[in-house]
Order: sequence, then C-alpha cells, then structure tokens
Amino acid sequence: MRQLRPSLTVSILAFLSCLLLMAWLLFSLFAFRTAANDLYAQKGDHARMLLATFISQLPDVIPAYPDGMIPSASPAAVYAQKLAEDASFIRLTLLDAGGKVIFTAGRENGDIYQPFAGLEEVAKGSYVLPDGAGIVCVAPVTRSGAVAAKAGLALSLSAEKERLNRSRQLYLAYFAIDFILLLGFGAFILSRIVVAPVSRLLTATERITGGQYGQRVRVSGSAELARLAVAFNEMSDALLEKDRQVTAQMTALEQANTELRLAREEALRSEKMASIGLLAAGMAHEIGTPLASIMGYAELLAGEQTGHAAIQDYTRRITQDCARIDRIVRGLLDYSRPRASAVEAADIPQLVRDSAGLLIQQGAFKGIKVSTWFEDALPQALVDPHQLQQVLINLMLNSRDAMPCGGRVAIRGVRDSSAALTGPSAGYVCLEVLDNGCGIPEEHIKSIFEPFFTTKEPGKGTGLGLAISARIIEGVGGRITVRSAPGKGSCFTLWLPAAASG
Repeated sequence: MRQLRPSLTVSILAFLSCLLLMAWLLFSLFAFRTAANDLYAQKGDHARMLLATFISQLPDVIPAYPDGMIPSASPAAVYAQKLAEDASFIRLTLLDAGGKVIFTAGRENGDIYQPFAGLEEVAKGSYVLPDGAGIVCVAPVTRSGAVAAKAGLALSLSAEKERLNRSRQLYLAYFAIDFILLLGFGAFILSRIVVAPVSRLLTATERITGGQYGQRVRVSGSAELARLAVAFNEMSDALLEKDRQVTAQMTALEQANTELRLAREEALRSEKMASIGLLAAGMAHEIGTPLASIMGYAELLAGEQTGHAAIQDYTRRITQDCARIDRIVRGLLDYSRPRASAVEAADIPQLVRDSAGLLIQQGAFKGIKVSTWFEDALPQALVDPHQLQQVLINLMLNSRDAMPCGGRVAIRGVRDSSAALTGPSAGYVCLEVLDNGCGIPEEHIKSIFEPFFTTKEPGKGTGLGLAISARIIEGVGGRITVRSAPGKGSCFTLWLPAAASG
C-alpha cells in the first residue's frame, strides 16, 4: 500500500505555520506581560500620588484609637470621599501607630483592612493584591521624625484588565490577518522559488523514467536549485547518450543475429541442396531411360496408327506428359543447381486456362469445380511459361488433395502496382489460387516452402512441390505467399513481374 505523504507546499506551510504560532505565543507572552507590568506600574504611581495627597491633608496631630478619629469634615476625609466616587476606588484606610483604624472610606460591606490584607509586615510601597483584582499602596505618616500612622489605598484593576483583554483580542485579530497574509504570500513565494522548480524537476524525472531521455529543465531561484538543475541536465544528456549507444549496440547485435540466422539458413539450405542434387541426379538417371522408352513407343504407335484419331490424341498426350515429367526432373535439378530461366512475356490467363484444362481433361479434378477470373487488360508477366505451368499444376493438385470430398478452386488475376516488392516500374501481376479445403495449421505455415516438408502420408508426397514452386517464382523476381484458416481453405498468392506495355 502506497504511503500517504503531504506535498512539499503543505509541508513547508505547516512548518511555517508552526513557526508563526510559536513566535506569536512567545511574543504575546512577552508583550502582554510587559503591557500588564506597565499598566500596573502606572496604576501604582497613580495610587501613590493619590495616597500622598491624602496624607498631605491630614492634621498635624494624628489621633489615636479609641481617644480620637479623623473627623468626617476634615480636608483629608472630604478628599477621601471624593476619591470614593471613582469607579476604580476600593478602599482607603488610616491606621494609628498601634494599627487601629482611625479612618476608612470605601465600598459598603468591604473589608476596612483590605489595603493591608496580607501585608502587615510591609512598611510602604505599591503591590498587586494576591487575587489580582486590585493594587494597593501603603505609606507611613510621620510626625516629628516618628511614624505616627500608616495609610493604605486599594484601587481596582478591572479597567486595566479589560484594556488588556481588548488589546489581546485586537492583537489576535491582527495576528490572524497577518497569519493569512503571510501564509498566502509565503505560499506564492515558495511556489515560485521552490515548489515550481522542484515540480519541473520531478516531471522531467518521471518522463525519463518512462524512457523519454534528453529532458532538460530551467529553474530560477536559489543557487542550490540552479546547481541541481545543471546536474539534472547533465544526467539527462548522459542517459540520452547511453541510450543511443545501447540502441546502436542493439541494432548491431540484431543485424549480427540476422546475418548469423541467414548464414545458418543458407548452410542448411546448401546441405539440402546437396541432398536434392544427389536425389535429382539419381532420378534423372533412373527415370530418364524408361521415360525415353515410353516416348519412343508412343512415337512408333503414332506412326503406325496414322488414321486413328483417338490413338493419335492419346499418343500426343503421352508425349506431352512424358515431356512434363522430364521438365519436372530437370526442375528438381535446377532447384539444387539453379540456372537461368527462359523468361519471356507470357499471357497469364491463357497459361492458367491451359493448366486447368490439362488437369480437368485427365480427370484429376473429378468432383471439383474450377473457376477463373482475370482483370480486364491484365498485362503479360515475365516468366518461364513451362515452369509457371508446373507451379500452377502443383498448387491446383495440392488444393485437390485438401478437398478429398470435392470442393471449389478459384484462380484470380489482377494487376498490383504497389511497392510491396522491388522490381520493374511496370508493377506485378498478382495471381491467387484459392480453395475451400481443410486448410493448413498455423504452425505449418512457416515451413511449407521448406524442402522435404510435407503433411501428407508417406508415399503420397515428397515435400518438394512447394519448395520447387517457391524457387521458380523467386527465380523470375517474384514472390509466393500463403494465407490459410483451418477448416475454411487456403489462398496461395503469386506476385509475378509484369511486362512493360509496348
């Protein structure tokens, strides 16, 4: 399972966000602490000033509890009452030398000792109350160099706290806005100077992985990215050069393998040619003598029965077939020891009809329907008529053998001016021999033109017919191919060089 990883932009922005949050927390802690201390210091100064004003209005003789109290009509008491009208005022208390209250002003139900709560040991100064709700200022009252009383003033810090809260909320709003702007601007800058160059490098790397060598990238930004791009381009060029070298070596190896295969096939072919040559030489010797006798007797019979038309026809056919046997034997010799064919411009339709008629008259195609079709104005072909007739007869006999229960053989001829073969500018005559027989298995297609390859039962075929046919067609500059489907039939196609029109 592929591990889920965040993108580079998300990672950097997340890290930047953490840095901004940590910086804000540290700065806010320092800033708010400093602001609170400043506000509390200002409040303490204000409390000291107010307390000093109160002390300055006290009488010269400070009464002691319980003999006397500060009168409510005295200037100090009037001043204290005015202070009590302030919203931040909590309590102002005056203690005599014995620590007894001789004057107090403040909120009702309030602790009259509040300015001194927990601060009995403190002589003077301003301090924040333990609960943080207010600040107190304590100052001694001296008369004749001795402490005659002690005054304490408590002021509320609620206004300062509200001010701090407002400042905190405002600062938080400013931080949120700055955070969004910084992230947006940071994302844009990162995309331009880091993410975009890295993405281009990644895309180029993926293309190289896919086999598209020679990729080059140009990036802007830091020196490290520029150096990375230069190194990537050098690597890409090196890979492209290596790929070219490998391709050249593969081509050379394929060419060498092709040459070796051709040399091996040529060696095998030479061996087969030698075997065929020995076989053909023996056949020519063994068949030639009885064949000459048959032809001699046929000529004698024809000379004796000059008035008998049927015998004359039989002897003529015997002579022709014997001559064809002689040509087949010589063709086998030619296959093993090629010689120049007697190439001439031949009328293909007429040659096909003569070949088909020869087989039909002999009864070799009983139960088989033979049809021919030729394109109008079909040009003549540059072939050896006798050898081409041998090829056609061989192909038609093979079609007959593939249809033991009867069938159809069709022979078609068209002009092919395509560049499928190299040859004269006149093009080719394309001759097709089709049947609806049993077809040829796919694994045999590539071997049917090899000498001695046959699928017939022993004694019914030598495996030389198609090999000789291919040799004959190739000898005149043509080509023979086959298409077949088992159970549907076969189609042998001959490309014969067309004769140039006069």
